[in-house]
Amino acid sequence: MLQQVQKTVQEFHMLEAGDMVIIGVSGGADSMCLLTVLQELAGLMELRLHVVHVNHLLRKEAEEEEHYVREFCDRQGIPCTVFRKDMETYAGELGCSIEEAGRSYRYECFEKVRIQEGAQRIAVAHHRNDRAETLLFHMLRGTGLRGLGSIPAVRGAIIRPLLYIGRNEIEAYLEEKQVYYYTDASNASDAYSRNVIRNQVLPLLENINEKAVNHITGVSDLAQEYWNYVEQQAMKLEQEYVTVHDSRWLLKEEGFSGQPKVVQRHVIYRMLSQAAGAAKDMEQTHIEQTQELLDKPVGKKVSLPYGLMGIRTYSGLEIYTKASQGEAEENHICPAAINVPGVTSVEGIGVLECEILDRSVIQEISKKLYTKMLDYGKINTTLCIRNPMHGDYFIINRQGERKKLSRFFIDNKIPKEQRESALVVAAGSQICWIIGMRISEDLKITEATEQVLQIKFQYKGEEYE
Repeated sequence: MLQQVQKTVQEFHMLEAGDMVIIGVSGGADSMCLLTVLQELAGLMELRLHVVHVNHLLRKEAEEEEHYVREFCDRQGIPCTVFRKDMETYAGELGCSIEEAGRSYRYECFEKVRIQEGAQRIAVAHHRNDRAETLLFHMLRGTGLRGLGSIPAVRGAIIRPLLYIGRNEIEAYLEEKQVYYYTDASNASDAYSRNVIRNQVLPLLENINEKAVNHITGVSDLAQEYWNYVEQQAMKLEQEYVTVHDSRWLLKEEGFSGQPKVVQRHVIYRMLSQAAGAAKDMEQTHIEQTQELLDKPVGKKVSLPYGLMGIRTYSGLEIYTKASQGEAEENHICPAAINVPGVTSVEGIGVLECEILDRSVIQEISKKLYTKMLDYGKINTTLCIRNPMHGDYFIINRQGERKKLSRFFIDNKIPKEQRESALVVAAGSQICWIIGMRISEDLKITEATEQVLQIKFQYKGEEYE
């Protein structure tokens, strides 16, 4: 167990000596295994551990589980923070399933403690079987390469050290270590789709081939490799064939139609995700419907998730949003100081993640719409995320010439409703980055840059699993 976890940690560069790790622990087998094995690893890598337990107040056993996790951590001398939330009520407030609300709240709690404690990583207990279940679940819903990649080993600050460990191995390890764990009775119920896959489909597949789970997760590994490669190719084509104008994503057909179909689909996927500001509900069928427009007469349309519309034009494809038709919803936010480094949540909209990097380790400057790199040495005040305000200005060239942000929007034909709800990263009245657009010219990376501030913005609902 320890050797396999060490191998996974090293392969995916999950941890460094001296790191503090927030561990999500429910009291079940998976999380108790994660906690126990990270205790072993902590002795080898001088890691500092901090447990977070979330009581969803859904089952009578929840109080026992909370007490057990607290007591276990006390005995081991590990700090433990407990959150309690009526998840049934919370799910009703959010208008989503209890399962989805619970997952969202747990990660919110993990991130809150990570920031408070200055921790580098959040460790969660997904394992090989979870990964196989997720891949099958994605396939049933209709997915592409990204969905076939299933659960990633690393996503931002989140790490999954048990991702290459099977459920049977986890239970055997806990028995050997004589570590008690709770079994959630709801896992036996087939009321949830994932439970049907876990309790019926996977056992049936293992009857056919006892290594079925290993083979399924092997497909995930390959899919992630292919995804990374196709993503790089798609980004290159995107720069050549895709433009954004007045909240409309335009794809030029000339030259594009001769590119490999798999890369074409990936470019379209990126267009749809960027136009929507989310990727979670963007399924393979939506990508194919959009791609098929290229073979249809001018004027043909397709309705897509998040209120998007695709239309065949004379020059190619156009993806537009309700905002571009004057139907944008109010999206104003209260200004929030940005944690540098760290994560800043914008309630109801998304998350901003900042990381400080040495210039020497950066091989390529990000050209993504929602990932930007700034010269950190030129930032000498607190940054905040907010909507545009009167008096905002933008540096438009290397000579330091200023332009009012309002004038910049007008010159670039940004609709009035979009200007008001735009998100910006600001240092006082100076705009450093109009999120989804450009950065200030004076903050661009040069040969003299020593430290780089990498900023990523992720809209709410954009998930991998």
